[in-house]
Order: sequence, then structure tokens, then C-alpha cells
Amino acid sequence: MSAAHLIINEVTLEFPNSYDQEKTELTLWGPETTTAMHGATEWMRDPNAYHNILALMIETGMHWGEGPYLSAVIEATFEMEEWEEHGTAYEKWCQEDTNMDDLHKPSLFTEWNQGEGCPTYVGADQLGKNMKVSEFTPEMLVQRDNLNYFFNFVWNKPVSTRCPRTRFSEMNSVPNNTELLTLTAIGENHGVAKCYFGGVFVPRGAIQYLKHNGGATVGTIFDGEITFTPQNKFPWRLEKNGITSHMKTCAEQG
Repeated sequence: MSAAHLIINEVTLEFPNSYDQEKTELTLWGPETTTAMHGATEWMRDPNAYHNILALMIETGMHWGEGPYLSAVIEATFEMEEWEEHGTAYEKWCQEDTNMDDLHKPSLFTEWNQGEGCPTYVGADQLGKNMKVSEFTPEMLVQRDNLNYFFNFVWNKPVSTRCPRTRFSEMNSVPNNTELLTLTAIGENHGVAKCYFGGVFVPRGAIQYLKHNGGATVGTIFDGEITFTPQNKFPWRLEKNGITSHMKTCAEQG
């Protein structure tokens, strides 16, 4: 049968892969009528149909052994391998208790200065006072950032969007807040708690109140009214009679 009278309803072509021993198949088909224009027939009339179809497959990504999609596939494959290696290393690291402890221990950090728009060495201001650089945990840095944000954009209106007030020593309009507190330490004369904005000094009277109203241990959670005291070791202090509610910890309940 001549090419002019060639009628093909379906044809399957195979193209070898450059990356393995398999082949990529492509099937062309057309309407099974004698009067309609046969798509598969029209493709196969061209003597170079095989190579033309291969070129089209490469450009559209149906055959990515070469062409613009090859580099993307290789890059994605390498990235997946790196993820797998990273995941294996991370799981091993998580099993090492020492490293996990180090993650939460106080250390030297830099933090983003919201006012100056640049990183700042945390504790550098203490160097000229007592030659002792303060160390912070990651949680403490988050608390400092929370405090900065609320001072600059919630409790006070910034003087300028380019240079909002950020220096703790200049804070003079920090309102009292009722926050969720968690006891982190208990001494003979006072305790220490933490909240969304940092460490909180808990006076002896409040510790005694908690002991007589459900218990006071490390991990005890309660709501309390706190006042800002930037000149002290802990930036906040629980107000007198400031405990508004008390929730037992799981250990206390058991």
C-alpha cells in the first residue's frame, strides 16, 4: 500500500532510554472511520516521523533522557538523596542525649535588632559593665523578640517605622499583663517562672499561696499579673496578690 493510501488507526513507537535498559513507548491513534482525518496516519506519512516524534517528546518532557528536563530530573534526584542522608544524620543526632541537651542550654547568640534592622550580639552591653557576657537559650531569645515586638508595635506607637524604640533601658510605658506562667525554679525565699515575654520573679508569698492551693513544684502552671522590671535580673515580677488562677501539673495530679 502506498503512503498516499496509508490508513493507520493506532501505532506504538519505542524510543531507547539513555539512563537505563528500558524503552519509552508512545502510542498514537485516530478515529476508527474511513472518512475522518486519521491523526496517526498523518503523523506516519512523514519519512522522518520517528525522529520528529522523538524531538517533540523530548521538548514536552515525555522522554527526559536528554533535553531541558534531564537536568531538572537529575537535580531533583540528587536533592532527594541529600534529604535522605540528612534525615539519617538527624535521627542519629536526636538519639544522642548530649546534643539534644546542648540545644537548650544557655549559649552565645546574635539576634535580629528590630530597631536597627541588623543582627546584634546578645549580651555585648554587659561586656563594659562587669566583663561577663550573658548567655541565652533559644527560648529566651524568642521571649526577647516577643517583648520587643509588643513594645514597639502593640503597647507603643513607633516614632518612626525605620527606627522604632527597642532599647530596654528606655522602656517607660510597658503595661502590666496577665500571662500564663510556668514555674521553673523554687527557692527558700522566692521562685522563678517563665512566660511569653521572659523570666518572672515570683515572691515568697506567691509560692506559699500556690503550696496551700494545690501545690507549687517545677512545672506548675498558673495565670498571674506581672509588672515589667528591666533593672532586675528577671525582666518581670509577679504582682502582690497577682495570681488569678492555678492549674495543677500532671505530676501533681498523679
